[in-house]
Amino acid sequence: MTTLLIDGSSRPHSNSAAFGERLLVGIPHQTLHLADAHLNFERDTRETDQPQGDASDDYAQLFAQFQAADTIVLSTPVYWYNMSGQLKVFIDRWFDSFSHGVSFAGKRLCLLIVGADDPVHKAQPIIEQSVKLSCDWLKMTFMGTATAVADLPGDVAKLPVLPADAQKLRQILTLTTN
Repeated sequence: MTTLLIDGSSRPHSNSAAFGERLLVGIPHQTLHLADAHLNFERDTRETDQPQGDASDDYAQLFAQFQAADTIVLSTPVYWYNMSGQLKVFIDRWFDSFSHGVSFAGKRLCLLIVGADDPVHKAQPIIEQSVKLSCDWLKMTFMGTATAVADLPGDVAKLPVLPADAQKLRQILTLTTN
């Protein structure tokens, strides 16, 4: 079983990345930092003579890693009550792959959320509308969410223990990835 952590933060050494790395300690995984990639916005070309997709950015290479993984851990800060723009663009681009017949069925997906201002409550639209519904539509298994309260750089690294929901998610991941 292979696990891929996708860090959706715009900051290097972000709390979102630290949350994912702490959750996955001892679980073999690769990490993608979307801030290091060039992603163009989704362009729906179904009503044109243009093929669906955009070969002028890094999406194909990122998606190849996504496709090779059995378990995906998405990690994002809360920006204006939603996921980061980087992660949203990456998820929007799944349409390019889906429209070319790529199956997402059977992949397991987890969501990590970091925010300073009541992220458990304010991240609900990300969880329910963006991630759970996408998993349902694409026939992926949504394994759960964990949330960390953090604001300043390094806050997640300084947490004495992972939040309870992250500990529970880690147990699930440990059982399903070994």
